[in-house]
Amino acid sequence: MSELQTHENKRQQGAYSADVVPAPVGDDGYAVEREDEELAKTHQGEFGTKRDLVSLINATAIKSSLGQYHYYSVLSTIYSDGFFDLKPPRVVSMIAIAGTIGTGLFLGSGGALATGGPVGFWLGYTFIGLSVGCMMMCLGEMSVFAPNVGGMTDMGNKYVDPAMGFMMGINYILQVGLAIPAEMSAIAVMIGYWDTNTAHVPIYIAVFLVVCIAINIVGVRYFGEVEFVFAIIKVSTLIGLIIFGLIADLGGVPPKHEFIGGRYWRDEPFNDTYLDLQPISKARFLGFWAVLTKAAFSYGGIEGISVLAGEAHNPRKTMKMAVKTVFYRIVGIYMLSTLIIGLNISQKSPDLLTAVALGGGTAASSPFVVICKQTGVKVLPSIINAVVMTSALSASNENVYATSRTLMALARQRAMPKIFLKTSKAGIPLAGVAVSFCFGLLAFLSVSSGSNQGFIWLSNLSALSSLVAWISICICYIRFKKALKAQGINRNDLTFRSWFQPYLAWYCVIFFSVILLFNGFASFIGGFNISNFFASYVTLPVIALCFIGWKVVKKTKITKLEEIDLSMGPQVALRGTKHDLGATRYETYSREKE
Repeated sequence: MSELQTHENKRQQGAYSADVVPAPVGDDGYAVEREDEELAKTHQGEFGTKRDLVSLINATAIKSSLGQYHYYSVLSTIYSDGFFDLKPPRVVSMIAIAGTIGTGLFLGSGGALATGGPVGFWLGYTFIGLSVGCMMMCLGEMSVFAPNVGGMTDMGNKYVDPAMGFMMGINYILQVGLAIPAEMSAIAVMIGYWDTNTAHVPIYIAVFLVVCIAINIVGVRYFGEVEFVFAIIKVSTLIGLIIFGLIADLGGVPPKHEFIGGRYWRDEPFNDTYLDLQPISKARFLGFWAVLTKAAFSYGGIEGISVLAGEAHNPRKTMKMAVKTVFYRIVGIYMLSTLIIGLNISQKSPDLLTAVALGGGTAASSPFVVICKQTGVKVLPSIINAVVMTSALSASNENVYATSRTLMALARQRAMPKIFLKTSKAGIPLAGVAVSFCFGLLAFLSVSSGSNQGFIWLSNLSALSSLVAWISICICYIRFKKALKAQGINRNDLTFRSWFQPYLAWYCVIFFSVILLFNGFASFIGGFNISNFFASYVTLPVIALCFIGWKVVKKTKITKLEEIDLSMGPQVALRGTKHDLGATRYETYSREKE
């Protein structure tokens, strides 16, 4: 008989004292959290809740009036609601690296260069990148402390207010859900680089949407491997393009062998003619500021790594490595890429301005393709277009994944119907995937000229959601850190600690809030443009309605610091606190009184 079976027999026989209430154990031998006991029936589908015993604490000694007993602690480890934790560290790390490398960098960076000039372009992406890195440190500390399927949604619910968790969940669903049709449409447009027959666009959208949904249905293991391959392709291509750009800048690409050096950084560092503003200093600053908002959109989705924690193998170690990877490599990749682009292309380049004016939907608008045209290289544009297509499909896969898991997180908070808790035998939340499919159908709106405007407005609804998510994450962290102090948990005992806190968190809250509030400044220049104004701020009333509405209807209150549930933290950090499973309730109460 296994130790787990022995423990369960003792529990059923009432061998434990009233002071010690071990976690219940399901029929399949996996421990079940008390609040899910009514929902977790089996791991085979219906409200499935499967727990991974691999990373459980071996045994915790509990002294009670009946002596010393051992029981398995689920509160000090990661759990996966209805899922199988089959994402190895290499998969999570690579997804973390490549998660933000997409159309924003491959295609959208050209428009940012034309807006801010080479130096303003590089500074904008660098400032945002470093700030996003600081935000990820906050998110990483909370994710490593208590990994969960809900990610940031669960953090808002636990550390701030249930209304905050609901608002963050809806905001994230809008962000990733509405990104699905946008990516599907982008794929169809990019195929137009080779197939100019617009009648084929609906066919391409349908095919790639089915492929995307299928990848998410077959199982987490296969999803992870597909994303791993896509990530390898994106990172390898980008590294190759950076090397190509450096060689081109030094005049090493035949047949022209033109040496550029730092010409554009010296001669035209900023955009002196942005919106025809005077004086030049104002044009330069506002051009740089416009780059900040474009860069923020390019980094969007990086926070989704927290959702992966619920299905990662050895989640604390994996997430710690992944967060560090994000900060150093993503920031490094963006800084190098934007530097190389700014060194090679003039903000006044006819090829660049023409591509940006046409909307930037295919490889023709990529700044790397502009470098190819300048140097006379003809083979790379098609390769870049193909890679950008895989990037868009990869982003769609991750958005479907994030949408379904966030819906499940909200369902666990009883903010969504219980149907979103149901999983297939492969551990897939099918109801959430079905909702993602419905989001994807919106891509067909982009086919009709009459409905295209509606599609654009829906896309704008998700445009600022990343900034809202980043601000919310840092607010959660500030509350999390205060709760650690209030409950006597030493941060030095945590598996992962972020730097210079809570100052970095406050910096991110203020910095991202300023960008969010002033991102629509162009609407007031040259006369008030109501269409651009609403496109810039349509997200804010939606999330405000979610927060206020949930708070009023459910009458929620901000959770007191002493009442925030930190019991899911690592065992070593909880020693000597009220969450210490190695102490009786009487001992915990005595320590609190002292």
